[in-house]
Amino acid sequence: MVTINRYLANQMRIKLLIRLISTGTPLKKLLTISVALLSLISTVAFSQAINDLPMDRVYQGPIQLPDFTGRDRAYLTYRTKIINEMKTGPNFAGHYAIIEIGCGTSCRFAFIGDVVTGQVFSVPYSGENYYMLQLQYGVKSNYVSAHWVENDACYSDFISWNGKEFLGSEKRVVGPKEKCE
Repeated sequence: MVTINRYLANQMRIKLLIRLISTGTPLKKLLTISVALLSLISTVAFSQAINDLPMDRVYQGPIQLPDFTGRDRAYLTYRTKIINEMKTGPNFAGHYAIIEIGCGTSCRFAFIGDVVTGQVFSVPYSGENYYMLQLQYGVKSNYVSAHWVENDACYSDFISWNGKEFLGSEKRVVGPKEKCE
């Protein structure tokens, strides 16, 4: 699924690039080509980083659910969706489940549930401030690629999960908001 999403995203970038190159001044064309190439290179580098990770084991034991009366009380409002998603098993970093919950038109909340301990964590890019949020991740990877619209621009970030929090934020503008569609 992640590979297909990446392929489709690259196809959309190429179509946008062709459309933008066919109009505009030579300087605009050069800038457009540069931004598009950097975007494609970063996507390829991210794909290679995911494939090179040493995570070769995916947890297949019993699923531990969150403690919504204690440690995970802050996530009580979303308990049904969190429980249902965690029961399907890990989909991220070997033994975590990323849970995505719709919150209206082009709005999405995201959480991470550890299927071994049941503990729930927040994802930094989540909620109404991240319009059209798209997350890409894999069960054998601890990296997440996030794309969203903010102030009429498309933003992107690649973050890594260390088991307690996300690290290495590199938030950047990748182009106009249409790049996120």
